[in-house]
Amino acid sequence: MNNFRPDSYCGLYCGACDILNCYRASLETGGPPAWEDLPQRFRDHIHRAEVICQGCKTDVLFDGCKRCSIRICAKEKHIQACNECAEYPCQEVTRRTSYIAETMKEILPHTKVMFRNIDSIKEMGIAHWIEDQEQKWSCPQCGAPFTWYQETCSTCGMELEPVKDYNHY
Repeated sequence: MNNFRPDSYCGLYCGACDILNCYRASLETGGPPAWEDLPQRFRDHIHRAEVICQGCKTDVLFDGCKRCSIRICAKEKHIQACNECAEYPCQEVTRRTSYIAETMKEILPHTKVMFRNIDSIKEMGIAHWIEDQEQKWSCPQCGAPFTWYQETCSTCGMELEPVKDYNHY
């Protein structure tokens, strides 16, 4: 069975990940997932690898996610999110936050919300946070889910950039 997990250790919402959703769609249609099916902006900044992922908290991971230092640390400490760690915010989180602010926020803007989301998870609890994220990553016009770098809704054609939460951070 396909066990997709929309939550992550760092606060990213994997449910809106272009790779995860491309892989999920391929399983539903029976066709192979293709790198070329990912949005161009995403392909331009992520190293090419097999398009396979069921989420950060699974064992079916995209190559880049497998090597994530935050994921590795959280798994070693047996915690569900960074905010459960006694050392949070640790040196790695501080380093990542600085790197995102200086480099990644323009290249891959979805990363801007990582640690802000960690605080939301702590306040809301994981189940409510996932519900909140599902709503944020659903088209306000028709309700269809969309991904980080999808430009228009595949169901109704609505322009999505103005509604993405990372564009308001």
